[in-house]
Amino acid sequence: MKLSIVKSFLLSGILFSQMTFAAEQNTTLDIQNMTCAMCPITVKKSLTNVKGVTEVNISFENKTADVDYDDALTDVEKLISATTNVGYPSTVHKADSDGERK
Repeated sequence: MKLSIVKSFLLSGILFSQMTFAAEQNTTLDIQNMTCAMCPITVKKSLTNVKGVTEVNISFENKTADVDYDDALTDVEKLISATTNVGYPSTVHKADSDGERK
């Protein structure tokens, strides 16, 4: 009986150590072609429909999308594809030399 319990704990430890844990990530995308009030709505909808995206904030003024996502379910390439596929090509926003977002 004790040996069975020990085996169970060891097996669960092995399985647990092989699990990958998702991490909430954030990225800012520079969005092209946003020229009217409907553009941010379309961009937000395209990003929100990507599996794993948890929050999207669009700045029409800055032409950016701030996106929170689960990196186990999606990645930046899928986010870029989502905006590009609806007519708004995007790129990852570059930080300035101090590490601050421009």
